[in-house]
Amino acid sequence: MRKVLDRYIEAGRQGKSELMRTAFLPQATIHGLAPDGSLSGGPIRSLFDYIDSAPAAKQLQAQIVSIEIVGSVAQVRVESDHWNGARYSDLFQLLKVGGEWKILSKIYHTH
Repeated sequence: MRKVLDRYIEAGRQGKSELMRTAFLPQATIHGLAPDGSLSGGPIRSLFDYIDSAPAAKQLQAQIVSIEIVGSVAQVRVESDHWNGARYSDLFQLLKVGGEWKILSKIYHTH
């Protein structure tokens, strides 16, 4: 499971969404609150577009803080800092599909 999240983090460092695409299920979503308090998000494609349009986050520091697994489902919390000037708390929900962990959803809080 850590490999899946490591791909996500490394894609941010390099600014290349193709590194993280295989970590997500095609139906995956992303949601969070924009700085003005409005809900933003939708299909995971919006995250891929952001990664490809933003500069690489070469100074990104991220760590997996917690993992909870119940059979074929899991929740992982990742704390990241210096993602192009922002700090995030991310909660990922994962499913084990065909013996492989994949991210189904990401919700985030911007600090």
